[in-house]
Amino acid sequence: MSEFTEQHEKGVRAFTESLEHKQKTCTNCGFEDSVLHSEWKTHVETTPKSGHIKYKLICPDCDSTEIVEIDI
Repeated sequence: MSEFTEQHEKGVRAFTESLEHKQKTCTNCGFEDSVLHSEWKTHVETTPKSGHIKYKLICPDCDSTEIVEIDI
């Protein structure tokens, strides 16, 4: 495995771990959970060239939508 590949994999792991700990609260009903691996219904949109990621989170309690935007 090349050094670039190893560094890329480390970066992906670090990014994923940071999202696993990021909490989001529904502004409509107060439901709170982590962005990843949670009860939120998630839709992800990416723009590969810019590194922009948009997570649309739909609340499992009231069906309102919250947005989390990340630039990597």
